[in-house]
Amino acid sequence: MTSASRGMRATGWVVTASVLLIVAGALNLINGFYALEHKSYFTNQIAYNHLNFWGWTFVIWGVLQLAAGILAWSGRSAGYWIGVFVAGVAMVLWFFMIFSAPFAALLGFGLNTLVLCGLTVGAHADEF
Repeated sequence: MTSASRGMRATGWVVTASVLLIVAGALNLINGFYALEHKSYFTNQIAYNHLNFWGWTFVIWGVLQLAAGILAWSGRSAGYWIGVFVAGVAMVLWFFMIFSAPFAALLGFGLNTLVLCGLTVGAHADEF
């Protein structure tokens, strides 16, 4: 088997990280579509400008998270790479939110740390 077609074995850590990515991706997709379709709710609740931009950003981010979760669960190395990238960027973004929403920021940072750990430490190359 060539190194390009070699897969990864999904361990318990990888499955946990994949489920977290899939759930986060689904929630971000829902939030993104809701921001695009129901602008009045968001403008009444919080002061956001450019809801089209943020709606599409959440939709794209959710698709990336869903794809990473599904690919990692199936043992594809692309899923690991995308998942590590998405979790790393999310950790930085949650870190910047620490003063405005401390509980949510700590929870988001911790869950993304778990995803990052699961995808890096929990992955093992197949021996075949």
